[in-house]
Amino acid sequence: MKRKINFFKGVIFLLVMSILFLVFLVATQIFTAEKIVWDGPLIVFMVAVTATTIFGLAALYKLYLAVQLIGDNQAFSMKILPIVHRMSHLLLGMACSFCGILPFVYQGAQIEDAPGLVILGLILVSLPFALFVFAQIVEELFKQAVALQKEQDLTV
Repeated sequence: MKRKINFFKGVIFLLVMSILFLVFLVATQIFTAEKIVWDGPLIVFMVAVTATTIFGLAALYKLYLAVQLIGDNQAFSMKILPIVHRMSHLLLGMACSFCGILPFVYQGAQIEDAPGLVILGLILVSLPFALFVFAQIVEELFKQAVALQKEQDLTV
């Protein structure tokens, strides 16, 4: 069990490093461009990337706390419910803030005459919403598991 928990913690660490690296690449690309025009879509894009990064890193921290509780054999305790609840709200915030990249994607699709880029952007934006739905399902499962655990404790 300890090996699995360490593996999950390592995966979370790799996700954090991947997010930070992608943000670094985007920031480097924008700030080192020769002619940068700070128009509306670019500003909304920068705010969206920043907010999504903050929400994503906070959600990964909550996931780390949940994995730590699972490693301590407290997966079905009352301690995990607020963590999972907060994580699902952070994923919703991440999904909503990530919608801010769509004006930038649309502008890029217009410049490059590539309408498929908008579809790709919509698919990319829908991924955090799918994670939010999955987190809601996991939250309900944990609520039912904690209720069953309480019922079993009262029976014994």
